[in-house]
Amino acid sequence: MQRFFLFFFCSMMILNSSQISAQKIIKKVKETAKQTAEQKAEQKTAEGVNQGVDKGLEGVKSIFKKKHKKENGTNNEDEVIQDVNETETADTNVTNESQNFGVYTKFTFEPGNKILFYDDFEKDQLGDFPLQWETSGSGQVVNNSVYPGKWLSFSGRSGYMPSTGELPENYTVEFDLVTNGMEGNKSGNALTIGFLKKKSYALGNAGGHANLNISLHQSGSLTIGNSGAEKTPRINTKLSQRMKADQLVHFSIAVNKNRLRIWMDEEKLVDIPSLLVGNMGRYILFQAYEIHPDKGLHVLISNFKIAESKEDIRSQLLENGRFSTTGIYFKTNEATILKESFGILKTVADYLKQNPEVKIQVIGHTDAQGDDAFNQELSNKRANAVVSALITHFEIPASNLESAGMGEKSPVDDNSTELGRANNRRVEFVKM
Repeated sequence: MQRFFLFFFCSMMILNSSQISAQKIIKKVKETAKQTAEQKAEQKTAEGVNQGVDKGLEGVKSIFKKKHKKENGTNNEDEVIQDVNETETADTNVTNESQNFGVYTKFTFEPGNKILFYDDFEKDQLGDFPLQWETSGSGQVVNNSVYPGKWLSFSGRSGYMPSTGELPENYTVEFDLVTNGMEGNKSGNALTIGFLKKKSYALGNAGGHANLNISLHQSGSLTIGNSGAEKTPRINTKLSQRMKADQLVHFSIAVNKNRLRIWMDEEKLVDIPSLLVGNMGRYILFQAYEIHPDKGLHVLISNFKIAESKEDIRSQLLENGRFSTTGIYFKTNEATILKESFGILKTVADYLKQNPEVKIQVIGHTDAQGDDAFNQELSNKRANAVVSALITHFEIPASNLESAGMGEKSPVDDNSTELGRANNRRVEFVKM
């Protein structure tokens, strides 16, 4: 009996000890799991903060949010990123860049040679109306939670004009347009891009105009037309294309005397040889119709550029032996060529194919912002990237091409102004 009680007592002690140990182990596991969860949460939060900082997005100043599609780690072939500033840092691999360069095969737009007006609103204060623009109403410079940089936000029923003075007969216009609130909107809101005979903040007071009307509701319809006293057939046509709702869209416009061509991203919307009659197109006007940011409808523009179109590439190479363009675009502080550059590259490639005996040196130039050594390296990489694109995508013999970088050494304009810096960021083609 004594042995039984002794055995029972020992068994209970062992069992009790095991339970205590198990409880300790369970407690330890729970604590570890809690710490891991907290660490992951902190890490995720930090990553989110870092991403926000990297994009330059200011949550307090955000005006709208957008749901992002699932990312798969690769670039969408139709994705457009327009950025002509030089304020970030990045390492670049030219070989990978040429492989990733997707082209707009139907995009034949060629920007003008000399920039007349450029504004990305970086010098303007948030909440103020931009210094280089005029309006009959109100508007302000804003940030947003989706696309980096500063933007001009249209508001109410107002007209907006860049302060350019009278424009020449031949010029190009480029800008990024962001809308938000179109999906599901059933109101008659709209934005009209007008090409006027004289300076005016309203289409009806311009004495004749042509215009592209963009409906900012769920139909997203686009209409092109003209109006005036000239005895010419009136045009008022609804286009088959629709405005892309609630996203960034890049518009490219070419005015050649009476001819007007307009592209939305890579797609040509308009090509009418006799639309701009009676000196239409000497001024550009954006006219907003009942655009109310306070009601969730946002219309923003940025990276606005007007460039004069002079002699074509062939003429300049034949007569001057060199051609310079600001129309080859790269990612910010990188040598990755953007798809909007296709028109210029194709024109250069066509010239070289028609003149196989011609050899070209491609020279990259930057503005004077940032470190001299970095700008020199960046210009080298960008020139190499252009040469690589001409070889890879346009089958130009490598023996006909050389590359060089000049960095900030050869400015053609004043580096102390936005317009000057935009003209200095260029690619030059020189006959050897």
